[in-house]
Order: sequence, then C-alpha cells, then structure tokens
Amino acid sequence: MKVLGIVGRGDMPLSHDGSAALIIDNEIACAIEQERLTRSRYAMGQGCAAAAKACLDYAGLELASVDRIAYGWICPEQGTWLNERILSSPEHTEIILPRDLFGYRTPPTIDFVQHHYAHAAATFMTSGFDSAAVLIIDGQGEGESISLYHARPDGIALLESYPVDYSLGMFYGAASARSGLGWHPGPGKLMGLAPFGQVRERLEFSFDPATGRFSLPRPIQQAIDDAPVPPSANQMGELWCNYFDDYHYPYRHEWQNQSQPVHGYHIAHYVDFAAMVQRTLEAIVEGLVVRLKDLTGERNLALHGGCALNCTMNALLSRHGTFERIYAFPAANDAGCSVGAALAVSAALGPRQTTHARLIAPDLGFAYGEEAILAALARRRLIAQRLPSEELAHRVARDLAENKICAWFRGRDELGPRALGRRSFLANPTQRSNLGRLNTIKGREMWRPLAPSILAEHAPEVLEGPLDPGIHRYMLGAATIRESWRRRIPAVVHVDFTTRPHLVEQAHDGAYWQVIDGFRALTGIPLVCNTSLNVAGQPLVHTPDDVLDVFLGRDDVQTLVIEDFYLTRP
Repeated sequence: MKVLGIVGRGDMPLSHDGSAALIIDNEIACAIEQERLTRSRYAMGQGCAAAAKACLDYAGLELASVDRIAYGWICPEQGTWLNERILSSPEHTEIILPRDLFGYRTPPTIDFVQHHYAHAAATFMTSGFDSAAVLIIDGQGEGESISLYHARPDGIALLESYPVDYSLGMFYGAASARSGLGWHPGPGKLMGLAPFGQVRERLEFSFDPATGRFSLPRPIQQAIDDAPVPPSANQMGELWCNYFDDYHYPYRHEWQNQSQPVHGYHIAHYVDFAAMVQRTLEAIVEGLVVRLKDLTGERNLALHGGCALNCTMNALLSRHGTFERIYAFPAANDAGCSVGAALAVSAALGPRQTTHARLIAPDLGFAYGEEAILAALARRRLIAQRLPSEELAHRVARDLAENKICAWFRGRDELGPRALGRRSFLANPTQRSNLGRLNTIKGREMWRPLAPSILAEHAPEVLEGPLDPGIHRYMLGAATIRESWRRRIPAVVHVDFTTRPHLVEQAHDGAYWQVIDGFRALTGIPLVCNTSLNVAGQPLVHTPDDVLDVFLGRDDVQTLVIEDFYLTRP
C-alpha cells in the first residue's frame, strides 16, 4: 500500500511546519519539510503542496498512483469515518493539494487523522518498542493540548487528554515571546537560556498525578471562568503573556517591540525567568509521566509534540527512571505528523503489523548525484576534488584538527530541526573560540550553546549518567560532561556543564563516523562540534546550490564537503 502523508495548509497564515511523507508497505520511502524547498523557515502559511509533489517525484509517482492520502489534522466537518480517529472527505483537497499542480479532474478523498493520534503513530511506529506509554505535548490539537496513550500490538488507545487551557506549548511559547525571543524559534532559545538563571520565583502552574488535575494561576483561571466560550490556543498564549507581564520580573518590559534578535543587556533580565519557566515545564511533565506509568504499567515511553524537542526535559525523564527506555521521534514538531498520519492510515487499512523497527536516522529526504553537484560548482566557477570516502574523512579530520570550520553536506535531507551528520557545520571542540565563530557564521546569539557529535562507543568516557539512544541518538537529550573533560572540549560545554550529544555509530553513519574517529586519532578527542548547516532566518540547506551559497558567503567556513567532493580555502 502506498500512502502519501501530509500536514500544513496554504490558506491559513499561522499554519507552520508543513511536510509530506510517502509510506510504501509501512516503510518510510521519503519525507521532507516544505521549508527546505521554498527556503522560507517554518513555511508559515505555505501548506505542504511542494513537499507532497517532491515525495511523489522522488518515487516516480503521480498523485493518482497512491492508494490513500493522509492528513495530520481533522479539518472537514463532514465525511465518512473510517474509525473514531480518521475522517475521509474530499472537502479540502483543492486547498491542500492544488488541482493545477497535481493534475486531477475529480478531487481525491483525503483521510484526515486526528492530530494527536498522528503524533502518537509517528513516535510509536518508529520506536522499535513492542508496547509503550505515549505522551503527546504540543500547543494544540483539534481541542486538546496533552494526550496520554497506551500503544500495544493491537493498536494505540487514548487514555486521557487535556484541553488547551493547560497547553504547555502555548505556556512555553508565550514565555519565549515575552522574553523577546519570539514564538519561532523562541522555545529552543529559551531552553538554552534557562541554565544561566536561578529559580527565584514560584509559578503557580502545576499538575497532580494522583488526581489528573491541573492548577493554573488564579488570574488565568479567573479569565477562563469569566469567558463566554472556552479559550483558543492563541488566546491562552495571550493570557500567559499578560500574566507574565503583570506578575513576573521584569514587569512590563518593552519585549513586544523587539523586532530583532535580542542580545546582551536585554536578555540578562530574563535568565531567572527562563529558569523558572523551564523548571515549571519539567515539574508538570514529571507528573504526567508518573500518571502515565500508573495508567499503563509500561517500561517504555514514547514522546511526540513540540515540547518533546526540549532536550533538558527529556534528559530529566531519562535520569529519573520512571520508564526504563525513552524514545522521541526526531521530527517531534508538527512536521512529524505527515509521517504519523500516513503510518496511521496504513495501519488502519493494510495488513496488521505487530512490530515496528526503530528509526535509525531521519535521513528521509533527497540526496544529490555527481551531475547536479558538478553543475552547481560550474555555475560558480569552482573546482573540487573527488575523493574516496576514507581519504575524504582523513582530510576533513585533519582540517578540523587544524581548527578549520567545515560545511558537511552528504546523504539525504534529515526530517526535523536537528542536524545529525548529513547537513552540518563541523568544528574543533577543543577551542572555546569556535563557539563564537560558529554563532557568528550562523547569525545566532552569542550565549547559545553548541552540541557535539560523539562516537557512541566513547560517549560514557566523556558524559555522565544514562545515555538512552532513544533520545541521545537524535540530539534530543542533554547530558552532563565529566569534570575531567570540561577543559578539554570547552566549545561544547554549556554554563551548567551540560551538552546535547548526538551519538554516532559506525554501523550507520559511514564517512561521518570516520571523520570523528580520524579526529580522535589525531587529537585524542572522540567528538566534534556539530550544528545545523543554515544561517539566520533560513532553513537547513537542501541543494548543492544552497550549501555553496553559504560557503561562498561566509569566509570563516574554510572547508566544504558535498558528497564525495572536497574544497578548502588556502
């Protein structure tokens, strides 16, 4: 069965993270985000049509050739229910998949999948777990913001859900906006800011795992009680922003007028605020996890939804050991719902699949061959060496040891916001100055930390505590650096001595593993700095032309690798 999964609408200005995925016989053949193709970060209001067309082109298919189309949100008001979570209708087909791009006469039916169920299907059906407790936390679904599921071989059952009144996604997003960091990509920045501060105030927002009840700050609860209708997710965001202004330092600061990234003096006001918000999120999620454990008795936990990108929170859950194993789908934001919707429809209509393999890496997009690379080089009058894989890895390892910064472009695009060795900037972690160099190249705030790609077999030597591959393989968990290593790798040591590791495996990561192992042979250091290959305001690079534009536009990037082609500046 061939199922095209999609999410994102072009007629909604706030629609974001549009993506598409093609599932063939329960295997992910291709998945890509709309932003990579349109070069507009988050693809706000752009829908998913370009991504859907790209997935079909990748497999040499027309839209009429797929068996089903699955969309990760229930939009229509009427249709035919396949089950309690999937509604089939042609009502929005021409909006989501324009007729002129896909060439149909009669609009095909789309299977609309409940949003949180799409999240749940994406994470459980790629986890490798036979059964698991599943926790979904995001800004909003159709009417809920938090969902608790029990996934077993016979299906994924909803246990409890909570409305947008208690949306942790809107709570955290409002906090990042109020800090002047913005709604996108503010939450990731706020997570990085939190370790600079201390929790000096208490925020009256909590969850009781015994009763399953939330408690909101009194002014917010009063506003909800007084409203004639339940609040929308956006209204909850506004309530939180106003509450922060009224009750938490620095009190009515002019954060609303910030049109540029914030730096220095301004952001210093918000370090304690960030610490308070982060700790509140962690405490609530700890309670949700305890409740989910009591409800399911499971050993495994699968996470999805935008809040599952919070590495500090994920690591805390791993350390506490309520569940023995944790997994988070690498594209835990809404982009992952294209995969989840397709897997959900495939499971509902195809032969029942009782086991699911672990997703080794989210490299599900496009790779480029020699012809496309040479053409891109020729357009810029560049000549590159083509090297065997072993020689290429040796050259890059030597360049990194000599403190050059490398733009590394090999393999297929990765789905999700993390660069895991296919579209990365690489640097030497032994030089603290490389933190500033990379942040300057990318146009990031100077206080933001860097992450390492580390050889999995050497990670316990460098890092303390549990290293669950279900999160640390995908750079979705923080870890503490051992004291003896902190002075050796200062470029990746955050202010609280943590880092966000990416475990690299020889069996799966090929030449990328060879580069890091070669760097280890030269320096004794089994890791390199790794950050996403993009610059401020742009998504990760997608084509050879994209990466060449970055290389030529940033003088401090000395080495470039595009597949087997190698360039370096004198």
